[in-house]
Amino acid sequence: MNPVIMSPGNPRIKELVKLRESPRRRRETKSFLVEGAEELLALAKAGRKLREVYFCPSMVERKGENEALEELRNLGVSMQETADAVQAKAAYRSGGSGLIGVAETWSLSLNGFSPDPSGPLVILDEVEKPGNLGAIIRSIEAFGAAGLILCDHAVDFFNPNVVRSSRGLMAKGQVGAGSKEETWEWIKGAGREVVATSAKATEDLRAQSLPAAAALLFGSEREGLGSFWRERVGKWARIPMRGTASSLNLNVSVSCMLYEYFRS
Repeated sequence: MNPVIMSPGNPRIKELVKLRESPRRRRETKSFLVEGAEELLALAKAGRKLREVYFCPSMVERKGENEALEELRNLGVSMQETADAVQAKAAYRSGGSGLIGVAETWSLSLNGFSPDPSGPLVILDEVEKPGNLGAIIRSIEAFGAAGLILCDHAVDFFNPNVVRSSRGLMAKGQVGAGSKEETWEWIKGAGREVVATSAKATEDLRAQSLPAAAALLFGSEREGLGSFWRERVGKWARIPMRGTASSLNLNVSVSCMLYEYFRS
């Protein structure tokens, strides 16, 4: 095993910080930061490549991550021990984590994207917030939806907050990404019927019969769905609300639509 890294100024630790902070660096190196036992094991079990894992024995013990550390060792992942201050320097989370890994990114191209044709597909147009995206991925996995398309997304899929808020489940499901035009062509080729959501839609979600091969379309957190989709989509639905709120959080909206799909 390599000597314990004692200095936060070590070049390898500086590289971890770059991966944590810079989307450009993640693209250049085709790698990203993964922090926490649950997240690392989720990626490993999904068959994603972990290049290396940094661990701090005292923090691993304190956070109850010993079993995860041994499981990662048994998987043959390259391990590097660090001091407490070093681990805290690289960490994304406040207070640090006993386990921090570097994983390889993977392609999100719509070429080869093949979700289950029998389940609902979620499409997010111009999603911006990594925490929202990660939470939506968890909802998609929890409900058993077919997959996710990111359309003209403003957020980096491999952002540490996506990894964290999805609990590593971003590695498990079918996820594709493309422009609006590419997404529309894919939808037509797959024979899916789009149901778009809008607070301004006239028809209540509960009054609709959602198609079996539905593509559930959601707009950005700030702007909703723009003219590209208004010109192409014929089926729109609003989520009924009794209170005075004008809209729901994006993840809540996705969860409501998926619940209604599987309920009906």
